[in-house]
Amino acid sequence: MPSAKAAPSASSFQNRARTAWRLFANFAYDYRRFRRASFIDGAQSRENRRAHIHLLAHMLEYGMSLSNPRNGFGMDKVRLLAAETRRYIEQHGRDASADIGLAVLSAYVAFNAEQGDVGEAQALLDDLLVVAGAGHNIRPGGSEAVSAAEIVRHARMDFVSFMEARHSVRQYDSNRTVAFEKIERSIRAAQQSPSSCNRQTCRVYAFTEKPSIARVLAHHDGNRGFGEQLGGVFVVTVDLSHWNTVGERNQGWVDGGMFAMTLALGLHAEGLGACMLNWSAAREQDIKMRTCVGIPDNEIIITLIGFGEMREDFRVPVSARKPIDMVLTHEPSLR
Repeated sequence: MPSAKAAPSASSFQNRARTAWRLFANFAYDYRRFRRASFIDGAQSRENRRAHIHLLAHMLEYGMSLSNPRNGFGMDKVRLLAAETRRYIEQHGRDASADIGLAVLSAYVAFNAEQGDVGEAQALLDDLLVVAGAGHNIRPGGSEAVSAAEIVRHARMDFVSFMEARHSVRQYDSNRTVAFEKIERSIRAAQQSPSSCNRQTCRVYAFTEKPSIARVLAHHDGNRGFGEQLGGVFVVTVDLSHWNTVGERNQGWVDGGMFAMTLALGLHAEGLGACMLNWSAAREQDIKMRTCVGIPDNEIIITLIGFGEMREDFRVPVSARKPIDMVLTHEPSLR
């Protein structure tokens, strides 16, 4: 006869209950932050309104980049963008986000001018320009002509070799200071990462002084044995104020992950070593890091990146990759 299963012990039950409670508490911690920061009930904060301007502007730019857009497409978005940009300027003044709204509305009018009546769009733009006032140069917006040859010329490189030369570096020359220009260029490269409707939600907190690096890394568990050698550390975050639907509740991790990877590749292109420092942290640790760095409640921490000047010669993990057929599924049967 099969033996009867042993009843779970009291300690086992307590451990499972404790784990379930911690999981629930962390879900609630994340839920509260998204619920308060996002604008699923309408834009309220300045960042909400900035995000809404970027979102609406990108929808119109999307239309202007299609092969055969319908003349006068998206007038509902034009009205919303004009109203949101006006409200933003009246409440917060004119800045880069307001200029994006103005730029895209101007491009929309010019784009459609030769194809039909743009009277309403032109009137909305003229009214908005009065509110915005003079003294600012309207940024480029809308769509632009490019060629495949131009893109290929700028992108020509052996990217596989570039990627195969990238390693998670854990040995650094601690006597060499990282030039700030390299940091700026790496972040400029990361800013070209795709983001949902061009909302550009990512932020970087950069530390390059040894005392600051040590204080930040004191709240991270995965840098033992090399953290003291680093020439700098980034804390990459995403601003939840830019999301406005329930379906976007996890979008910050997607945009933030792409941004962080491009940032690491930017460091690689500058000849620096870098190592992703995973931030799979429970709320207690997250709160400590937030307090230390001064991260506002509307932002989530995506990851940390340690970086610095490499030694002349050093060792890295082999980190063998899986065979392609374990990653690629080509033309699976659809149901």
